[in-house]
Amino acid sequence: MYSRELDGETYTFGVSGKLLRDALLMYDHQTRSLWSHITGEAMAGELKGKRLKMLAGTPRINWKDWKRNHPLTKVLSVPSDPRRPEKLRQDPIVDNYAQYHASPIAGISGTRYTDDRLMDKALVVGVRVNESYRAYPFRSFRRRSVINDEVGNAPVLAFHDLKSNATAVFLRTVEGQTLTFEQARGYTVKDTTTDTTWNLITGMATKGKLKGHTLERLPAMNIYWFAWARYHPGTTIYK
Repeated sequence: MYSRELDGETYTFGVSGKLLRDALLMYDHQTRSLWSHITGEAMAGELKGKRLKMLAGTPRINWKDWKRNHPLTKVLSVPSDPRRPEKLRQDPIVDNYAQYHASPIAGISGTRYTDDRLMDKALVVGVRVNESYRAYPFRSFRRRSVINDEVGNAPVLAFHDLKSNATAVFLRTVEGQTLTFEQARGYTVKDTTTDTTWNLITGMATKGKLKGHTLERLPAMNIYWFAWARYHPGTTIYK
């Protein structure tokens, strides 16, 4: 998720249909510059070298859990085509990339990628703290859904639930105190430092000494390893 504001101007974006390093490029309608959706940087055009501000997105969760925590949420939906038969309008959305997701092929360019620290199509949680990058393979969350770690000397809490695919990364420092978290129970976790209970969807403390405080959310994304590593070759991997 990125801010559309840059140098006092607000831009609108579309899908260019082009790829760079086998990853999608956006374009802005105002200058037709091409932007990486992974880094937010303009790769070609009038704004080449400019970078959009990455915003810390909310955890990836299902609608039921989101609505429970944010009951006043407004939903952006695309109306069905009234010309289609009613039965077809109610059909579930088809994933046009299902075959690609199931394939070991990393892209369409045919370029062989050499970073073999992980399999090309291994899924990771990619995290950026300032200019430090770290990848958390999904397999790291098999035994526990939260990881206490450091990225670029910043203490972080990485959360990923394999069952729901929910993901969030937070700084685990509150009022100058670094917290350590125990195993989560669903979307709830307790820190062993202050015995406070936290909501992993909102990042807010719901019970205990730090009740009312909110953990700072960091930019993170669920992404294939090959795409993350091609744009961030210096990334470290959690082991």
